[in-house]
Order: sequence, then C-alpha cells, then structure tokens
Amino acid sequence: MLVTSVYLAHLQRFSENLSARLEGGAAAALRRKYPRLGRALYPLLLACVAGLYIGTAKLGIQLPVAHGVVTPVWAPTGIALAALVLFGPSLWPAVAIGALVANATSGASLPVAAGISVGNTLEAVVGAALLRRVDFRPSLDRVRDVAALVVLAAGASTAIAATNGVTVLWVSGNLSDSYASSWFLWWSGDAMGDLVAAPLLLVWLSAPFWKPRVAEIVEGAALLGLLAGLSWFVFLHGYWHYPHLLFPLLVWASLRFYQRGAVTSSFVVAAFAIAGAVNGSTPLGGGSTTEVVQIEEGLLAAVIVSLLILGAVLSERAVAESTLQHEREIFAEAQAVAHIGSWEWNIAADHITWSEELFRLYGQKPVPEMSSAWYLEQIHPEDRRRIERRILHALGDAAPFSFEHRVIGDNGTQRWVEVQGHVVVDAAGAPVRMVGTAQDVTETKRLHEVRENILATVSHELRTPLTSIIGFAETLRARGTDLDEATRAEMVRNLVEQAHRLQHLLSDLLDLDRMRHGLLPPSFRPTDVGALVENVAARQAEEGRQIGVHTEPVVADVDAAKVERIVENLLANAIKHTPPGTDVIARVERGDGFVTIAVDDRGHGVQEEEREAVFELFTRGYSHDGVPGAGIGLSLVAQFAAVHGGRVWIEDHPGGGASFRVRLPLHQAAGQATAAV
Repeated sequence: MLVTSVYLAHLQRFSENLSARLEGGAAAALRRKYPRLGRALYPLLLACVAGLYIGTAKLGIQLPVAHGVVTPVWAPTGIALAALVLFGPSLWPAVAIGALVANATSGASLPVAAGISVGNTLEAVVGAALLRRVDFRPSLDRVRDVAALVVLAAGASTAIAATNGVTVLWVSGNLSDSYASSWFLWWSGDAMGDLVAAPLLLVWLSAPFWKPRVAEIVEGAALLGLLAGLSWFVFLHGYWHYPHLLFPLLVWASLRFYQRGAVTSSFVVAAFAIAGAVNGSTPLGGGSTTEVVQIEEGLLAAVIVSLLILGAVLSERAVAESTLQHEREIFAEAQAVAHIGSWEWNIAADHITWSEELFRLYGQKPVPEMSSAWYLEQIHPEDRRRIERRILHALGDAAPFSFEHRVIGDNGTQRWVEVQGHVVVDAAGAPVRMVGTAQDVTETKRLHEVRENILATVSHELRTPLTSIIGFAETLRARGTDLDEATRAEMVRNLVEQAHRLQHLLSDLLDLDRMRHGLLPPSFRPTDVGALVENVAARQAEEGRQIGVHTEPVVADVDAAKVERIVENLLANAIKHTPPGTDVIARVERGDGFVTIAVDDRGHGVQEEEREAVFELFTRGYSHDGVPGAGIGLSLVAQFAAVHGGRVWIEDHPGGGASFRVRLPLHQAAGQATAAV
C-alpha cells in the first residue's frame, strides 16, 4: 500500500502540470495537417501510445525467455522514448498507464505493478529530457545523434527502470533470480528496445513525408523482401552459421536509403534473429534460451549501432554535398552578376582551371584540358607578349599582380579583362600554384573613354566662346576709343553671340544634371503649341537667315518650358548644319490624338545608321562636318519628348537635308507627371 500511495502521489504531482497542448514538432505538424482534431489530438495520441505499449509489453512478458515480468525483449522502452521525443513529455501518462496495466495483468500485484511503472515512466521521461539537452535530432542524420541515443537513452536512462524494477521485486519478495542477473536481464531488454524500436519510429515519424520514385519503391520492396527471406533462412531454418550473408544487404539498405534503410533493415533482421533465438533455431553458446537471446542481442546491438552510424555519416555527407552545391550555385550567380570569374593554375602540371563565368567572359566554351599556352592564345595578339612577360615576372617575384588585356570571343567581339592574382609557394619558397580572378572591365574602359571625351568636348566648347569673349573684351578695353563705330558694333555683336552660345551650353548642361537628379518634374498645362513655336522661331531668327514657320493652332497638355527647349535645340541644330542662304522651316501639325513639331533643314542630312545614335548624350555622328557642338542638345530633345510620353526621330527632307520630328500626345493621362519623373 505504501508503494501504491507513493505512485499515486507521484502521478498527482505530474497531473497538476498536465496540459492539452503537445510540445513536439511532430504534434505541431499533425495539428497543421488535421486542424479539425483540435483538443481531441492529445487523448488520441495518449490512447495510441498506451495501447501500443501494453500490446508489445504483453508480447515480451509472455515469451518463454521471460522471468516473470523481467524479459530480455522489451520493445515498449523504445516506443515510450520515441513518443516523448516526438510529441513532448506531456505524453508521460500514456507510459505510466501502459506499464501499470501490462504488469498488473501479467501476474504482478497492483502495488508491484505500480512501483514498476514508476521506473518505466521515469526511464522514458529522463531519456527524452537528456536527448533534448544535447540538441538531439530524431531523424538521426548526425553521428552525434546516434551517439546520444546509444549512450544517454539505451545506456543511461534504461538503468533507471532496471534498478527501480528489480528493487521493487526484491523488496516485495518476487525476485526469482539473483539481483545482478535480473538487473542485467532487465537493462539489456530495455536497451534493445531503445536500439531497435525507437530508431524505427523516430526516423520514419520525424523525417519529412517521403515521395519516392517508382524505381525507389521497386528497389526498396525487393531489398526488404530479399532481406526478410534471407533472415528467415538464416535464423529460423538452422543456418545461423551464415549471418554474414545479411551484411551486404544491410549495407546496401544504408547506402541507398540512408537512415530509413538502416533502421528498417535493422528492425527486420532483429525481429527474425530474436524469433530464432526464442524458438531454439539459433543455439548460440549452448546455454539457456534466455542466455542465447542475450548473446544474440549483444551481437545485434553492435550491428545496429554500426548501421546507424553508417546511415548518419551518409546523411551528413549528403547534406554537406547539397550545401556545397548550393554554395557553388550562389558563388556562380554572384560571379555572373559581378562579371567576375576565378581561375587557378597548377604550375607543375601546367593545368588551368576556370569557373563557368570565366568562360563567358572570354567568349569560350568549356574545354577539358587548359594549359598556359592555351590561355595565351585567348589573349589579343597585340597584348600576348606583354602578358607573357608579366606572368613570368610574377612567378619570379612571387608577389601579387594585376594586368589588363583584350580578348576576342568566338563571336568576334573584343572585350577588356582585368586579371588579379597571387602566387602560392611551397615551404622552400618555390611557386606551385597561381590563383586569382578576372573581371570584365569593358564597360569601365568605355565609360572612362566617354568621360575623357566628355571632358575634352565640353572644355573645348566652353573654351571657344570664352576665348572669343575675352579677346573682344580685351580689344575693346585697350583700343575701344580708337576703333570706328562699325568695328565696335561688330565686336559687340560677336560678344553677345558668343555669350548666348555659352549660356545655351551651360543651360543644356544644367538641364542634364537636373534631369539626372529628378529635379525637372513636368508641369502639364493646356498650351497652344503653334503659337509657342512661332515665338521661339521669332527669337532665334538671325540676320540674313530666314526661319519659315508653318503652324496651326493646336492646344495640347504640355510643359511649355520643356517644349520651348525642344524647339530651341532643334532650330539651333538646323541653323548650324544648314549652309548660309538656305531656309530653316518649323512646322506644327495636328494628328489623331497627337501634335507633331517638325524642323526641316537643307544641310547634308543624317545617315541612316546614325539616326538613333545622334540622340544619345555626347554623340554627334559623322555628319557634323566640323560644325562646333557638344552633342548635348539633341539628347535633351529626346529626354524632354520622353517626359511627355512622346518620341523623336529623323526623316529625309524631300528637298534635301534632314527633317527632325517630335510627336507629343494632346492629352496626358492621370499621374503621367509622376510616371515621367
């Protein structure tokens, strides 16, 4: 009665902390998959674990190798451990109830059964707690997880149940054998339960749902059938001298299916082996049946642990390979985005290794064998000798190096590549390897050239009017009183002309900078485009140069200031490229939903292949015939037209020359200004 009271008090203390929620990842997955179960999930799992515990416990106790309630075959230990690891410690009542019912209905009195169930419950609770403290993964996909299961669960926690159970039997006078032999028999049976039953449940219930291919199903079924048949042949038909026939199949299962294969094949072989030992088909050692079972369990334990370690090693290798492949893909993507490739040269073997991006940079297809001679052939002939000398110099100095060279790809395109690297030397200081990177710097080189051209063009275009202004101003200051009225008037006219030219260039540059920083948002208002063009043409008419205007009243939603700049730049461009004495004509025409502004000249025209390029920044084409200009005005025309949702293009003028045309919509959609910016 004292033991029963202690057990009930123990049960009451645990019941006070019992809650309906489960703690394990498997329970959470069940809740997500079957949300309608709700609160019924816990009682359902409680009943399943308790029922499975009772059924396997009765089977172990009823075997002829059992000594009362002490048996070397005790699968409930593994079931209880797996349940508490997967679904959380709140399932301990299922273990307590199962142990109490199984022992009470197998010949033990109620107080004895209650005392034994305390140890069985603590065994599972402590084992699961120890595994949680070492960050145990139920999937057993790491060697450390296998070691934790063997040492902490099968080795340590099972001692609790063995010590408690044998002590209860000894105190109650129900111990038939010696304390030591009974303790070892109890402990070995529980340990095998943790090594055979627990891994099977842990791996299959914790791993993600497996969707095998048809070939894997066929292979797995064939392997399982072959393993079961051979185990039946070895353990149940007297051929126990040939257990080595099973080893290739066990290794095959682990190699092909990792831990799933290891735990499943181990369980199948252990079941047949224990069955053979129980019925006498495997007479190991010549002792009693119980001793034979214990010997066989010891051998099985070594095999099972080896298979679990093999499965864990293979799983870790698969994870490492997958991680490495993922990192390689990320590295390759980063190289592709940055246009940087990596390389390595084994100097002694004269073997070069390139990354995938490097082949793309050089415009070459991957080849199996690459040597230093092959690499030099990929370099532009004019750079080849220089690079060869640079590489030899780097080998002599064993210092970091960098150089640039040109390459010509399979498609004939020429690109610039910057190579950086360093030499790896051995203990004696002799170079053994050369490693480094190569980057496509074609765009950088192009931008550098553009920047130099911009600086040269802009400085020239600024210097020319400034030189004229300074020259005329100095002349007027030094000799102004000595010059006749006509000469002074001509100088003043030139001063004004060059000042306007300078002002126009500076305005274009400022507008470009404002456009780049988004500081010129459009302001659309209904405007008579015909009248606007007439006013701009009137301001730009020069002495001796006629600007013909053919317009009609067309009201459109435009930014008047930007349209004025469009017309100013088109007229200025036409005047510069039209011979003296010829007319420049500005036209405004209404279309279906749009208005067209056209400026016609009688110059040399624009070649077909240049008609898009002339609207790019600092691009003047080949038809300017030495006419001064920075290549900014037409770029602004294109950008201002785009802000309006329009476009600009060039056509041949019927009478010779070019016709620059801008088409703008009559009405702007809601939010067009924001979109344009």
